[in-house]
Amino acid sequence: MELQPREREAIGRWHPGNTRTNRLIAWLVIRLSQHVMTRWNHLSVDGLDRLNALQHRGDRGLLTFSNHVSRLDDPLLVCNFGLAAMPYDRIRWVAADALKLFNRRLSGFIFSAGKCVPIVRGGGLDQPGLHFLSQQLREGAWVHIFPEGGASRDPEGWLRQPFKTGIGRLIAEAKPLTLPFYHLGMQHVAPHRKAPQRGHHVRVLFGQPTHCDDRFQAQFAGDEPLQTWERITEWSHDSLQALESQLRPSSTRDSFR
Repeated sequence: MELQPREREAIGRWHPGNTRTNRLIAWLVIRLSQHVMTRWNHLSVDGLDRLNALQHRGDRGLLTFSNHVSRLDDPLLVCNFGLAAMPYDRIRWVAADALKLFNRRLSGFIFSAGKCVPIVRGGGLDQPGLHFLSQQLREGAWVHIFPEGGASRDPEGWLRQPFKTGIGRLIAEAKPLTLPFYHLGMQHVAPHRKAPQRGHHVRVLFGQPTHCDDRFQAQFAGDEPLQTWERITEWSHDSLQALESQLRPSSTRDSFR
């Protein structure tokens, strides 16, 4: 799918790089995010040791993925997962909405420093941001994505479906280690179009890592690549839904999709 001029302009404001200014901006955002989540609010994380262990994975790429309920899930949450102790080049890359976050020169500069990668919603699977993330995974980097494709509008933040097929393509192409996590409560900390709030409890549950090698992918092989990507995408949804069921009683869920 061909990108529109406005979309190409947004991507053109993306200027990643390991510069002193970018490192300073990232450090400030990490510290502020830690303050919001641990001083203004209460954060409890179950299974963070699994993520910590994967930071010593050698040259294997790491793909983390999670539910998405607020515009500040990243950086507020992810910055509390050990980023402060990492060199800049080891900090995660994250898929970000091109038109919302790279709509101006200043915002493009700031989000580039935060290692956000512009993705055009509805721009298809053959776009620069996805190619960049796939390459980073193949080179051993850490990438985080929100496979729902945007923050849930459900008041209680339940998972929506279907997931975007981009996660299936990334896994199929890069064969990374994957690690899902599910969080509960961020819709109250960072409600839509409001500043971060105080006094809330956010819980995070990490799942189990998966080696998405050839043996793993063989069980999802289809007649053509798109079919394989779609089946892997369904697997990623099932992985997050299993974590959701551990944190939330399914009997309280409405029929939100």
